[in-house]
Amino acid sequence: MSELEEKAVNYITVNVTLVTTAETVVVSSGPVKVPRQTCKVLIKAWAQLTTGAATTTVTPRIRQGTAVTGALVSEANPEAVKAVAGSTEPMFIEATEERQNVDTVEYSLTLAQASATGNGTVLEAVIEVEILGG
Repeated sequence: MSELEEKAVNYITVNVTLVTTAETVVVSSGPVKVPRQTCKVLIKAWAQLTTGAATTTVTPRIRQGTAVTGALVSEANPEAVKAVAGSTEPMFIEATEERQNVDTVEYSLTLAQASATGNGTVLEAVIEVEILGG
């Protein structure tokens, strides 16, 4: 069984705009100290967004670092919009990975709309990073 060694939680305090179909960083964890040479990392993220016009799916991703160019940690599976475009939708994603020989780790939640002709708006978002050992 793994034991929690370090934890960081971060959230947004202002809305984030998803420009049509561009992948956008919604929230980043900030650096989290890694107390051992090898560890497991559990990342959980949640967002509530109002989708843009004509949006058919939204793809949540967890990436290393603070940019859309960071290594993809999670799958990149599109989630179908559950109601009409312009509705408010929840997005939730979890990912894990093993890290070695790093002093800190940092992760971001990104979102990308598909088929959107209008911008979406992320109203709330949170990311939690747990460093596990044992």
